[in-house]
Amino acid sequence: YIGHMLGEQLLPAILGYMAAMLHNPNNVSSEASPITTEYELEVARQLARISGWTGDTWGHITSGGTIANLEALWIARNVKFLPLALYDMAKEHALDEVGVELSTGEHVALTALDAPWPLLNITTTAALDLEREVYTHWVETQTSLGQPSDDFAQALLPHTLSGKGLLRFFTEREAPINPPVLLVPATAHYSLAKIAEVLGIGQEQVLCIPVTRDFQIDPHSLRALLEECLQNKRPVIACVSVLGTTEEGAIDPIDEVAAIRDEFRARGLDFHFHIDAAWGGYTRTLLYDEYDQLIDTPRPIVQAVRNWPSEKVFARLQAVPHGDSITIDPHKLGYIPYPCGVIAFKDARVKELVAFEAPYIGDHREEETRPILGRYILEGSKPGASAASCWLAHKVVPLNLTGYGQLIGKTLQGTQELYLKCLQSTVKQLKEEGVIMHFVTAPPNLNLLCFLLNIEGNDSLQQMNAFNQAVYNEFCFRPEDVVQQHGYIISRTQFTYEKYGKPCSDGKHSMVDHLAALGIPHKQFEQVKQIMVLRSTIISPWLSLARGSRSDYVEGFVNVLKEKVLELATSFKGA
Repeated sequence: YIGHMLGEQLLPAILGYMAAMLHNPNNVSSEASPITTEYELEVARQLARISGWTGDTWGHITSGGTIANLEALWIARNVKFLPLALYDMAKEHALDEVGVELSTGEHVALTALDAPWPLLNITTTAALDLEREVYTHWVETQTSLGQPSDDFAQALLPHTLSGKGLLRFFTEREAPINPPVLLVPATAHYSLAKIAEVLGIGQEQVLCIPVTRDFQIDPHSLRALLEECLQNKRPVIACVSVLGTTEEGAIDPIDEVAAIRDEFRARGLDFHFHIDAAWGGYTRTLLYDEYDQLIDTPRPIVQAVRNWPSEKVFARLQAVPHGDSITIDPHKLGYIPYPCGVIAFKDARVKELVAFEAPYIGDHREEETRPILGRYILEGSKPGASAASCWLAHKVVPLNLTGYGQLIGKTLQGTQELYLKCLQSTVKQLKEEGVIMHFVTAPPNLNLLCFLLNIEGNDSLQQMNAFNQAVYNEFCFRPEDVVQQHGYIISRTQFTYEKYGKPCSDGKHSMVDHLAALGIPHKQFEQVKQIMVLRSTIISPWLSLARGSRSDYVEGFVNVLKEKVLELATSFKGA
């Protein structure tokens, strides 16, 4: 099976899940799950650690990447507008001594600011520090307080976006605020558009960053979008980079995005940097040696994996700590049973911006001794079995090059070997028979291999799509089929013009060169609107481990693929 992101689970993960499932703990409160809630928090800390964060982090398990991304952007939105609420509160209580550090590094009196723009662009750390300073000065003005932190939260709430709601928050301000935006790559997961709607941001405020022919953020296009936002004073709630796109397994230039953020921060525009590593987050385990020390050169990884990573990919993995939040799905390359996603934040203080009280699940004043997850998360019930599963897997399989790194490394090696085998033999053999095989992920960043087939001389995109659909039909599995009849199963996807047709800074969209290699005029993409792409996901280590054996899956697959493609090509040529 080399179709979708499905693979076997780790034995300790299965054991942990089954053992906890018998008790059916609900991790919303440690009162209902005294053991598995602790496991959940530990898992989140572990994944925050492999993301390169060493301070006081916060995170938890979700049902998957969609909810994790939602919580990341929910908090990003609230952080973005928190300084304005603090400004209003400081004005109301004449807290003129409160100072704030702007993104440019300048330190000014909060109440002296006469426009919202500077406050919409301070760093997350500065925003949270500002909240603490306003709290400290506000407490000094109060003559009678019960629980100071609770009273402060109640006093602040009427000024916040959470308290007022979007409409009142924006319309009741003296100085208008332009609609805030989210910046996401064209290859971003479709959940981000849903999230923009749920958070009241609006789908039209989701600005897609064009991607290159390698399906990675075009830094020049990102810079142009940010320049436009700066000139028009449009607040940027967050910019999302992807570590392992769902369709292609591409890794965005996280290092360059981080550098661009620093550049614009110095000019007065700042934003939350979220990394959607639902697919590729666990590859960070390859950056830690057997002593859990960070590896500063790709050499040891290349020795273990062969042909991976490139210097460029390694630099991008190294840049992950620059993010403010990260989504990682243990139920993908963590080999944990569904459902198990994780959201983690660099600064634990952000969780208070989405805190809600529910007396029946516990009092937040007891949290030092009894964690209460339900106060900070969207889900009201959550399975402790997922936490136990992930926790036990991490205990048995180390989160470094000797543990998960070995497992994931073999899947990456298998992907590279399949790619090279096709490149060295299958592509040439098919070409001799009048069929073009072209890889759009060349070489693959992770363990997804996307390719297209076309009959030489055909210049119709519709005809090419039909040919690739026919090939897919030979390798797909349908519920009514008998699975044993299939030697190999692959998947497919569609690249739409709406996303992949956005021109980069050089004027070309991501598919121009790929279509040219296939003999298709690129203008047809705009007319046909979509390209059918064949896709193999190598999530199993066995493709690599079985090389040279009687069950060499790489050899077997390329032989069957070649046979089926040539068989179909004959019928298409005849038609």
